[in-house]
Amino acid sequence: MSPATEQSLAEVATFLRDLGRALHVSGAPAHDLERSLTDAGARLGVTVEGFAVLTFLALTVSDGVQSRRVELLRLPAYDFNMARLIELQALCREINAAAEIAGYRQRLAAIMAQPTPWSGAAFAAMGFLLSAAVALLLRGGWVEMLCGGLIGMLFVAAALGFARVPRLAPAAPVILCALAAMLAHVLALALPQQLPFISAVAGIVFLLPGFMLTVAMSELATQNYLAGTGRLTGAFVLLFLMGAGLAIGSQAAQAWLPAVTPGASLPVAPWVIWLAIAALGVSLLAVLQAPWRTVHVSVGACLMAWAVFSVLDDRVGNVVAAFIAALSVASAGQIYQQLSRQPAALVQIPGLITLVPGSMGFRGIHALMQQDNVAGIQLMTEMLLTGAVLAVGLLLADNIWPLLFSRRTDATVSERNT
Repeated sequence: MSPATEQSLAEVATFLRDLGRALHVSGAPAHDLERSLTDAGARLGVTVEGFAVLTFLALTVSDGVQSRRVELLRLPAYDFNMARLIELQALCREINAAAEIAGYRQRLAAIMAQPTPWSGAAFAAMGFLLSAAVALLLRGGWVEMLCGGLIGMLFVAAALGFARVPRLAPAAPVILCALAAMLAHVLALALPQQLPFISAVAGIVFLLPGFMLTVAMSELATQNYLAGTGRLTGAFVLLFLMGAGLAIGSQAAQAWLPAVTPGASLPVAPWVIWLAIAALGVSLLAVLQAPWRTVHVSVGACLMAWAVFSVLDDRVGNVVAAFIAALSVASAGQIYQQLSRQPAALVQIPGLITLVPGSMGFRGIHALMQQDNVAGIQLMTEMLLTGAVLAVGLLLADNIWPLLFSRRTDATVSERNT
């Protein structure tokens, strides 16, 4: 192989490595990341074998003749950034020639240099909306919505502050959840007509790893066992840390502050829950760092998921209802992608988050810590089962619809040729 060709292979391998890192830190699951790199490599004229887990990426890039390069990279922590992921997926679709690799590298660098759409006070305000909506979904009332929203706003602001000190990251869930539990106790003294536990759980929902659990299940289902196991372990560890923080804060509040007698929640009209679901869709823009122009997609996905689940829950049970709702939302995402050329995740992620069982698992952890083993095990089992059926619905839609679209495209091309 000539030096020029070897240099070209090195440039392609380096670009694919950087592209894989960018997809990872933006929230792409392992199986999507590996597929994107394989497809991009094929269009660049190389064969790519990728292996991605939460903290490691290995790429073997070969020209199909005699030369190959191996790229090994330790991956940093990831977070969802839908605005960046949209641009990265558009870049992946437009890659078509190794001769343009310099332009692709510049575009990748520009994408990664873009500021996040949501930060500071706007992000914290979305935390209020998120927690207030979740408080109602947890069957709270107006007071829980107010207190949960206030806790959520302060919780998100504090989480953003902790993010600036990486060494405190492992302790942040414990500290923040302990402070949230104490604040819920204080608010219950001022507004006794509430259940402090609902306010506390709604306030800390920003960190609950419900969607992480669903992604882990989908990775396991696609035989990405190391990535799925690592993500699943991370979800459980985070749940235990948050549960420990809540227990510490609750017991400290009970020891240092006056006793609180839980009151009865003030009921809300049934139609209010639909407003809460719409508000959840709006707030998820900040959680997922999605652009404001996609607000109608996020709200519509949340409303669709909740509507399907609500209609079927009493008829077929919550597990089957969750599966059909997940399949519906995931299918809607694939159709949206086909029609708009925007990522299906814009529909799928908000819809699935509406259904994910993160709070269920957290309540299970809390029950176990309170030595209510029967309730704790039941809630944890139901969380895993619900997460599994959501992942199955997502996988079915993501595999069936692209096949149908490709066959339709092939049939259209055949008709034109004849």
